Amino acid sequence: MSGKALGGKDFDVFVGDTMVHVIEASVKITDGRKPKKVRGITKGYIDGPVDAEVTLKLDHENFLLLQEQAKAAGSWKGIEPFDISFTAEVSAGAKNIEAFGVLPSLDDILNIKAEGGEEDTTTIKGIVTSTDFVKINGVPYLTAEETRDL
Repeated sequence: MSGKALGGKDFDVFVGDTMVHVIEASVKITDGRKPKKVRGITKGYIDGPVDAEVTLKLDHENFLLLQEQAKAAGSWKGIEPFDISFTAEVSAGAKNIEAFGVLPSLDDILNIKAEGGEEDTTTIKGIVTSTDFVKINGVPYLTAEETRDL
């Protein structure tokens, strides 16, 4: 017997304490680990830098929810980093992605078609700035060793 598979409609998305409905969303991690080579042959690996980026594509109504944060901060660039969570649960299982200390920037502030037929959308990107970084189902991506004393 198979249950309902996890899909985009199942996710609740919270930007700080504000629930938003997204058209599209992604969390991407760039892990700079690379292989160590001796005489051109891989022999282990070397840790490198890590980055994470969140992308939210919003309709106008949900864009206005985030605009309230910008108004309160005095400008879009004045918004302090916030946490974003993506949470879903169906019979097949649950998924919870948390990105910490996301510093937002407007990416695609106007997306319209002159002929109509599609709504205006806004894309907001944000870089993860916290040492808490990203957790997947409560499990941190970074090791405790990497974040010690930070």
